[in-house]
Amino acid sequence: MLGYSDSDVDQAVIRQMEEGVIFSLPHQLEIEVSEMLVDMVPCAEMVRFGKNGSDTTTGAVRLARAYTGRDHVAMCGYHGWHDWSNGVSGRNLGVPQAVKDLTHVFEYNNIDSLHRLFKDRPGQYACVIMEPMNREWPQDYFLQKVKDLAHANGALFIMDETITGFRLSVGGAQQRFDVMPDLATFGKAIANGYPLSALVGSEEIMQTLNNVHFSFTNAGECLSLAAAKATLTKIRDENVPAYLEQLGIPIPGDGHPAWRHLNIHNKTLFMQEMHKRGILCLGTVNLNYSHTKEDVDKLIQALNEWEGAELECEPMQTGFKIR
Repeated sequence: MLGYSDSDVDQAVIRQMEEGVIFSLPHQLEIEVSEMLVDMVPCAEMVRFGKNGSDTTTGAVRLARAYTGRDHVAMCGYHGWHDWSNGVSGRNLGVPQAVKDLTHVFEYNNIDSLHRLFKDRPGQYACVIMEPMNREWPQDYFLQKVKDLAHANGALFIMDETITGFRLSVGGAQQRFDVMPDLATFGKAIANGYPLSALVGSEEIMQTLNNVHFSFTNAGECLSLAAAKATLTKIRDENVPAYLEQLGIPIPGDGHPAWRHLNIHNKTLFMQEMHKRGILCLGTVNLNYSHTKEDVDKLIQALNEWEGAELECEPMQTGFKIR
């Protein structure tokens, strides 16, 4: 989120490297980064660390099952490679059918699809887990409706902010949309590329982790924690999300201005032609804090020069030609 080789992050990691990487007992950095997350994220009262988004989404689901005594999960979006989530994807070879049968998918911005899941299995859902935003913006108070429906059916509401965390606002999508989940997961931007993720939530629910196995050999690895402390400090003090949204990308596509999804048919050709123009772009355009208006202008120029593109967009926007 800050860009490659951010000097503040690099120096924090170098200083920590001189002191050590893995310790037998929790390091002070775990406390410091936890306190920062509690201060920044609305729903965070307690924190546990992992290394990948899949670690913490799986931890959140296991925690929800332990807390509620239920097994079924309602899911919307991508939440990692573990069996409970991957079993309902198109690449689920190796996932037992019994595991697949416990996860059920509902549609974003379609509250009726979630209603149907609860109606079909009353009293069986441990949680509803979802990305607060991906390609679409929430419509008609959708996130609040999901939370209310989950609670009305005795299920926890989990926001997977592995992607949206610290991008949509300093406190994540939950702050941006003013909807507080029971649990939330963070990753990617949290340490500017160093491997770290976090599961956060209310103290009452998180205390259940005392009786749930959630443990990683490298969860307390201090280089990533040092990177996270430096990253979160800059995100908070310099309001990086506001900069990214203001910089934006005034081109056709879906999603947030700083994380634009282009509707492209031939991605191989697109990547080739953009690479010729000095831009690495894989079908989504992700801005970071090191980007400038000149970088955005260069991107728009490259898109306008691109011959043979098959972009679709409604409505068309000025300043970008559709060929």
